[in-house]
Amino acid sequence: MGHKNKDGGKKAGSKASSSATGHKTKWGGKKAAAGVEASSSSSLQAPSFNFNPKDVTDPFELLDMCVAALHDKRASGGTRESALASLAGALEGVVPLDEATDGRPLVIFALCGASIKRGNASPAFAKEARLAYRAVGLLAFTLLNGGSTEILAESFPMLARTLQLAPSMDPATVAAALHCLAAVTFAGALGPEEAERSLKTIWGVICPNPKSPKVISSKVRPHVVAAAVSTWTFLVTTAAVTDAQRKADRAAWNAAIASLAGVLEADDRAVRMAAGEALAVCVELNLTQHTPRKDMDAILARVSDLAAEAGGKGADKTLFVEQKDLFRQILAYMERGERPRKALRTSSERRESIKVSTWAKMAQINFLRRFLAGGFLAHVKGNKLFKELFDVAADEKAALSIAKRKLMLKVKEKGMKMNRELAWAVKNVYCLPQGGPPESNKPDQLLKLGWH
Repeated sequence: MGHKNKDGGKKAGSKASSSATGHKTKWGGKKAAAGVEASSSSSLQAPSFNFNPKDVTDPFELLDMCVAALHDKRASGGTRESALASLAGALEGVVPLDEATDGRPLVIFALCGASIKRGNASPAFAKEARLAYRAVGLLAFTLLNGGSTEILAESFPMLARTLQLAPSMDPATVAAALHCLAAVTFAGALGPEEAERSLKTIWGVICPNPKSPKVISSKVRPHVVAAAVSTWTFLVTTAAVTDAQRKADRAAWNAAIASLAGVLEADDRAVRMAAGEALAVCVELNLTQHTPRKDMDAILARVSDLAAEAGGKGADKTLFVEQKDLFRQILAYMERGERPRKALRTSSERRESIKVSTWAKMAQINFLRRFLAGGFLAHVKGNKLFKELFDVAADEKAALSIAKRKLMLKVKEKGMKMNRELAWAVKNVYCLPQGGPPESNKPDQLLKLGWH
């Protein structure tokens, strides 16, 4: 498994066979072989080894090393955290994982689920859960043949439960879960129903009581509210809302606008800025079409106040300049229709840039830059999922769309899953549990490690 191996499934599968006959693998050794020959009721115990990814240059070898570390039962929490951080770092580099021919994606997804379960159960492992959430989101962005659809289906229940418990959970973990849900929904949603389900789940963090849309949750930290508003805005921009849907759902959209107006009154500037961006997007997408005029006038007045906020002596200056600049742009758009204009360099030589002239595209890029972090430029240049947005020749007003992404995904329905057979074939190399249900159901055991 330590060898450079892009195929993952087939080659690793052959190694699994060889390990059963007693040959050494880089991580498993003879102990792994002995475990394979154990009875079906036993579980293969992974040997402990030193996790040292610094000298690994091949991304596939690094993925294999991370997987082995995550399943080492004697690994410390620090080792698992290091493995997850390295795993996310590798996925930031747009590793071409073809889930149709590679067993790694399902194994990685299963082990990340186990880390999330561990972190949700004990605050001591919260950092491990945060890193795992990030890795899952990056994995969904990376898969080539629709496996992200299965990631969304399998991960949504746990993500929804995490967000429902937001007031009692570690705030940073909740923020990580929000970002993960936004990523897997965009990458994996096949229709408006799935996008709407995620939007409602995220909105529950912002406004937990639908009967009081202007009452924002006071039980979650400000940076969690800001993250929830930003992820909600990102998904709204990707879900094409028709005129008929706007009319049919006018009450829901009016309630959302009222809630965002309430968020504009928050004490935290980051929260106010997230709400301002969301409102600008809603205006641009005509989601305020049926909002009462007096409500829109009140929003405009508040935007004007924030654009002219004075920073008196002794006042908190955190994000002061950024807030004024943002709300001045929003005010110019709401009053005069002036759209934002920005050019984002994508080349160190400054020859290539992404041009932005809509609030929707601005919101999408802002979210992706935060989520992808150091991997942003790699995905700009190498991820086909974002081609419609990041192509240097793309229209300035072009934006990501779940509907367009679905059309780009030219695979049959049966190809919308990660290859469970190959994942099970490499179980011996990855030291995963043996035995269990009948052979036809064994691959599903991988998901039970964390997500079921």
